[in-house]
Amino acid sequence: MLFLKHQNLSDQDLLNLAQKLSDKEGPLEDKVLHWDFGPIMNMKFDPDAKNYLFSSQRVPLHWDGAFYKTPKKLLFYCTETSGSGGETFFVDTTLVWESLSESEKDICRKVKLRYETEKLSHYGGVFETNLVTTHPDTGQTILRLAERVETELNPVKLTITGVTNPWGFYEWLVNKFYSAPFLYEHHWQTGDVLVIDNFRYLHGRRELLTNKNRSFKRIQIL
Repeated sequence: MLFLKHQNLSDQDLLNLAQKLSDKEGPLEDKVLHWDFGPIMNMKFDPDAKNYLFSSQRVPLHWDGAFYKTPKKLLFYCTETSGSGGETFFVDTTLVWESLSESEKDICRKVKLRYETEKLSHYGGVFETNLVTTHPDTGQTILRLAERVETELNPVKLTITGVTNPWGFYEWLVNKFYSAPFLYEHHWQTGDVLVIDNFRYLHGRRELLTNKNRSFKRIQIL
């Protein structure tokens, strides 16, 4: 995880930084994920949001790109924040894995996950994965459990197989994710730049509460 403090970065400044952080060769399109709105997503509260990401609701733990193409890194630039709420939390799944006993690891290796959501925003569809998988660059073991999204705004259905008590297992692992040794919570200030490994870390967001002017620019680095 890389944290920098900057002020008044332009979109081009952010794209230049993103290109430097990519290990890909070639044009910008090969280094940074592009959507129909371009390479930079402006993330802010929308009172008419159809997707929970743009609402004031809490955003459960997840990784980006599961329903499309998974970026290696995520770059966040905070353009405005005030009031309480909207803190972003990160979970190091490699450390969670290393903390497990051998019997717990054996159980985890058998677990398979299926995610389904309607495409109402820039992503959607069906995605299946093993819970236990490998980081494509470091070879370290990572965990791919995203939390259930139980909301009227674009919910994500989660199906768990390979374990006797799926939801008991789910609660056990999610509780581990939120334990102090593995969880980092970032309290944003305007001008903060934060870059995370999208394979090793899961991320989510606290409810916005009075911080509805909280806004970001986000770039997904391939």
